[in-house]
Amino acid sequence: MTEAAPVIYILDGDDEFAIHEFIDKMRAKLGDPTIADMNTTRLDGKTFSFPQLEEAVTTVPFLAPRRLVILMNPTARLKDKPQQEKFIELTTVVKPATALVLVEHHFLTTERDRRDGKLHWLERWATAPEQANRVYLRHFSQPSGASMVRWILDYVKTVDGQFTPQAATSLANQIGDDTRLAAQEVLKLLAYVNYTRPVEADDVDHLTPLSAKVGDFELVNSLRNRDRRKAQALLKRMLEEGDPLQILHSVASQFRSLIIAREIIDVHGSVNDFPKPLKIHPYQARLAMESAPRFSIQKLEAIYHRLLKLDEAIKTGQMNGDLALELLVIELTN
Repeated sequence: MTEAAPVIYILDGDDEFAIHEFIDKMRAKLGDPTIADMNTTRLDGKTFSFPQLEEAVTTVPFLAPRRLVILMNPTARLKDKPQQEKFIELTTVVKPATALVLVEHHFLTTERDRRDGKLHWLERWATAPEQANRVYLRHFSQPSGASMVRWILDYVKTVDGQFTPQAATSLANQIGDDTRLAAQEVLKLLAYVNYTRPVEADDVDHLTPLSAKVGDFELVNSLRNRDRRKAQALLKRMLEEGDPLQILHSVASQFRSLIIAREIIDVHGSVNDFPKPLKIHPYQARLAMESAPRFSIQKLEAIYHRLLKLDEAIKTGQMNGDLALELLVIELTN
């Protein structure tokens, strides 16, 4: 006897691309794309109403094995216990012919809370023994470092292409942990070699130039390491193509992230404790958490205030932008 599929899927984490790929595979099982569209309802937890959701999950599928109801940000407005209990009660009306997919583009439970044994209310409900066959819970973490290289090589196989390990490493170094961007670059590189040979590291270097974001990380890393020669070489290359103020603002943004990371570390927090409203990219957050211990909070704040002073000096014409950045490199690598 075939085991019944779950009726509620909870997908959380910072790898948005992987989450949406998972949903796309669910939609593909509904059959013809037109039929799939007719049997898919999308709602947003920031604006939905309970009657609206109940109608969506109780509607019978049309010419398809199941209906798909996707609720983004399901916990956005469920702040108090009565609202949460009402939502849980509503899930009991979801029938086997419907798949209710709850999507959060962050982890419901932070690493710190998980270590302390504190689960988010929705995750606690989902992992209760009585939900074992009805609820499917999966966490999607953005890969980084060696795991990003493996992700690229695995993705290449799914699209029937070939990459050398060196090419995958080069691409991972250039795009960080952005899986959506990585997928785009993989397809572009495979088209470049016409799927007739493995993509080499030279192909990546030729077709995937360092993005401004990653280039800025390189500069900030060299400043953190007090590597003056490398910092000056990077700055020279960046000034050939970029605006001095934009480069300064990028550097300031990185040091701002370091200040936040230092404060989180000082209270024994983790990368998941970065304030969500600031919308700091997970790659940037992880890099900051790794580098912040090299600085005291006082040193970071002093550097940040110096950056603000340079910004004012450039904008008011008191200092040439190129010169201001060159002086900054000398100051921070002393």
